[in-house]
Amino acid sequence: MEINELGDLELCPGRLTLWRIRVPGTDSWRPDPRRPSHVQEEHLCCFDNSQPAWLGVAFEWSGEVNTTALSKAILGWVDRHEALRCRFAKDGSVIHLATIGPGAETLDLVELGDYADPGELAQMLEEVFDAETKPLSWPPYVFVTISRPGCTTLVVASDHSVTDAYSMASVPYEIWELYSATLHRVAPRLAPAHSYLEYAVSEHARVSDLTDRHPAIGHWRELIAATGGQLPDFPVPLGAVGDAVQHTRRTWLFDADSALRFDRACRAQGGHTAAGMFACLALAGKALGHQKKFHCVGPFHTRNATRWKNSVGWYVGMSPVSFKVSDTFPDLLRSVRLELKRARKTAQVPFSKAMEVLGRTLRDRFVVSYMDDRVVPGSDRWARWRTRFLISRCSDPQEV
Repeated sequence: MEINELGDLELCPGRLTLWRIRVPGTDSWRPDPRRPSHVQEEHLCCFDNSQPAWLGVAFEWSGEVNTTALSKAILGWVDRHEALRCRFAKDGSVIHLATIGPGAETLDLVELGDYADPGELAQMLEEVFDAETKPLSWPPYVFVTISRPGCTTLVVASDHSVTDAYSMASVPYEIWELYSATLHRVAPRLAPAHSYLEYAVSEHARVSDLTDRHPAIGHWRELIAATGGQLPDFPVPLGAVGDAVQHTRRTWLFDADSALRFDRACRAQGGHTAAGMFACLALAGKALGHQKKFHCVGPFHTRNATRWKNSVGWYVGMSPVSFKVSDTFPDLLRSVRLELKRARKTAQVPFSKAMEVLGRTLRDRFVVSYMDDRVVPGSDRWARWRTRFLISRCSDPQEV
């Protein structure tokens, strides 16, 4: 998965069109008694209008796009996922939810002009995404196309409140299937998608009576104690970054064959690829920062029931990842594998709920994220579609 800020993305010039979703009038919206998930509540309560928090994906199709078919595909995608048809409103610390049924929305096309300069195009896109993806405005997501002779680039951006990285990774395939089905007048070949709002209901019920005796709370307590009452910082000094602009960077570690060999080598020693990656980070931390223990916070998916697999939503929980740095790679692999197994269980308890039980207000600082995108439907077409993933601009002295 290649992740860029818009300024780092090479975009071919063309005609920029905004596909704006709206609901005519207000009668279609109905109050919904369901609560947002814990991670949504935390995001909405901490929302800063000056700090965009969107995720995006850009992909390219050859030929001229059929406007009618793409319109139906976009609206079909919104109808398919209830999380995209919910609207949030804040009343003090209380968040109210309203929803619309499938088919209530319409689509307007807004021509934003022809752009010959890639830098100007990227700047315009960033301005559009920052303005159109507010979590307390609806919709908090937006589609644009960049058209030119021979091909069209589609770019989708969404505030984090209704999507996660896996949700965005599934967008190219779902939009293509819905688009192709419209063109060929057949049913789209998409598995059913359950509602993230229902997941939120089940999450609240699952952790409603959580106590400090829960293993996840003990896991967090251990990490906080080991890192001086805060969450872990980066293993080596970052220097004074101040307000310096940060840039995204991609470094290829393996091609397909060497990645497979690395995975097999890890499994032969009782680990797997994810454990191997964390083990390598820990060894680097030991070599550069003289660390005897590796500490970080990691995001893990919470799609642990089959019905959530194809759903759009924010299925992510945070967990400590903490282990002693052994001298040998095989010993390290086994301890990392066990810690990651524990971490996946801890991540099922929402971070905000864990901090509430602990009576702490902490922010994650050193976060290590690993995602195996081979499981995402349509990932085998990403190279053909020149698929790239996007993230809103960030400048944080504690983020690497």
